[in-house]
Amino acid sequence: MEAEFGVGTAMAGWADPGEPGRAPRSPLARAFDGALLTVGASAEAGERVAAFVDLVRRYREPGRHYHTLRHVAETTAAFHLLIAADRAEATGVDPAVCLLAVHFHDAVYDSRARDNERLSADLAAEVLGDLGCPAGVIADVRRLVEATAGHGSRSVDEAFVNDADLRVLARPAQSYDHYVRRVRLEYSWAGGDAWSAGRGAVLRHLLDGPIYATAWARRHWEPAARANLNRELSALSLT
Repeated sequence: MEAEFGVGTAMAGWADPGEPGRAPRSPLARAFDGALLTVGASAEAGERVAAFVDLVRRYREPGRHYHTLRHVAETTAAFHLLIAADRAEATGVDPAVCLLAVHFHDAVYDSRARDNERLSADLAAEVLGDLGCPAGVIADVRRLVEATAGHGSRSVDEAFVNDADLRVLARPAQSYDHYVRRVRLEYSWAGGDAWSAGRGAVLRHLLDGPIYATAWARRHWEPAARANLNRELSALSLT
C-alpha cells in the first residue's frame, strides 16, 4: 500500500533455519513456502526458510503499526475470499504468484518515502531469483507489487491483489477507525495540518471513481468502503 499517508505479530512460527527438514508451522509461513514450491522454486528448504524469516524481520521493524505481518495475513485471507467468491472472474489468475506478491508488497516500508513499492518489487525479484524461481514468475511478482503503489489495475491478477490490499477500507466502522489510528502512528512525524492535507488527498483520490476493481468487491465492499472514507474525510475537515 502506498506510503503516502497510509494508502499495510510475533514471529510467524517457521521452523528454525538451521533445521531445514522441518515444515513451516504457521499458516502464513506455509502459504509462502507452498507458493514458492508451486511456482517452481529450486532452493532447498533451509534457503526458503531463511527468505521467510527475513520477511518477518522486515515486517517487524520499529515504526510499523499497520504495515505488519498482520496486514500480510489479512490481505492473504482477503485474496482467498475474492478468488473463492468469483471463480469465473478469477480465470487465468495464478494464486501462487499473487500470494508471493502479497508477501512482498510492503516488505520495504518508510512512511517518508515515495518509492516503497518499487523497492519492495526489487527485493522480491532479488529474493525470488536467489530461490531459483522462473524468470516469468519473477516478472509477474514484480509487476503485481508495483501495481499496489496506486492500486490501478491493468490486468485481472492486479485487480485481485489490489482489492485484497484495500479490504480494510470496507471493514466495520470500529475496525476501520483502528486501521486509521495505526496508520497515523506510522506518520507520527507529520504535524496535524500536514497529516490532514496528505491523508485527505489520499481519501479524495480513492473516492474519485470505483475503489475496487473486481465485480464481487464492488458489490459487497464498495458501499461500506465509501461510507468509511467519507466519514473520515468529514472528520479531517473538522480538525
